Amino acid sequence: MLLNSMQGIPGLQHEEEESSLLRRKVEELNKNTVLLIVEAGKLIQGSKQLSDQLKAFKDPSTKRMVAITPSG
Repeated sequence: MLLNSMQGIPGLQHEEEESSLLRRKVEELNKNTVLLIVEAGKLIQGSKQLSDQLKAFKDPSTKRMVAITPSG
């Protein structure tokens, strides 16, 4: 019967498992952080667009031209 090196030292095995779990949690946290940054970027861009539209709507110097096409 073969034993791996971790089976002989239960404390060390527990530390390795804990370390592995922490590494996975950090990786998951990093992934979620990247996703949040991407979503924040989208929200910022959308906010800028809405702000620009609102400014154009409120500013009397910007006149919107409406094209009138003859209906046939």
